[in-house]
Amino acid sequence: MDGMRWMLSGVHWAKSQTFTLLGMMGFMLFGLGLLLALPLVGPLLVGILLPALTAGWVAVVESLKAGRRPTPAVLFAPLGATSRRSMLGLGVAHAAAAALMLWLADLIDPAMHSAWREAMSADVGDDARLAAFQALQNGMLLRMVMTVPVALVFWHAPVILQREGGSIARAVFASAVASLRNLGAFVVYGVAWVVADLMLSLLLGGVLALLGLAAWAMFFAMPVALLFSAAFYASLYASVHGCVEFGDPVSPEPPGVDPAA
Repeated sequence: MDGMRWMLSGVHWAKSQTFTLLGMMGFMLFGLGLLLALPLVGPLLVGILLPALTAGWVAVVESLKAGRRPTPAVLFAPLGATSRRSMLGLGVAHAAAAALMLWLADLIDPAMHSAWREAMSADVGDDARLAAFQALQNGMLLRMVMTVPVALVFWHAPVILQREGGSIARAVFASAVASLRNLGAFVVYGVAWVVADLMLSLLLGGVLALLGLAAWAMFFAMPVALLFSAAFYASLYASVHGCVEFGDPVSPEPPGVDPAA
């Protein structure tokens, strides 16, 4: 199935180009972390830059397929002079759409913020803390579900805008149509990543528990989470090229992944 092949594509690149992708992911997260530290505008700036970084990760995998070692300049190439204005405009539209969905989620579930304060408070009992954590988990799940449509609508738009130009509205419309036509594949793709995340967490936790290293869980989990994230972002290449025809001969499947599987 297409969605599973997209996911396995990212896993392939994470295995074959581990240190390269770890470096790219670490560089991106460090930069985004600096932006998030900015009061008020930090999260907004991150939301604006994410679409351009999506196109950047597609370019990173294209470089790997061509036998070139990508640099951070490749990751940020979509923000170059020729496409900077349109990419930033797309980013503003993406951030506004995500903010709208989160605002609607706050209307549906206004108790999440108070649940967060209660869960972090040292003045509540165990039962109240457990209930707060449950409410917090439910609230986060609601917000994740409500932002999925935004992600699908904008999924292919950065690459379409970079490759074909045109207006932001045209790129977003083409992206939404491509995602809708491949909705089943995206469901499989999303479920595959969720299952992989759960299995990896259980495996890592079980191994550390058997070795008596449970106290070191965060130390080992950080590089694993970084590589997992790199695999996901590397799989964006296959998901975009699996849905949109750009008129080039580049295959969405990396070497070693059977398209017929």
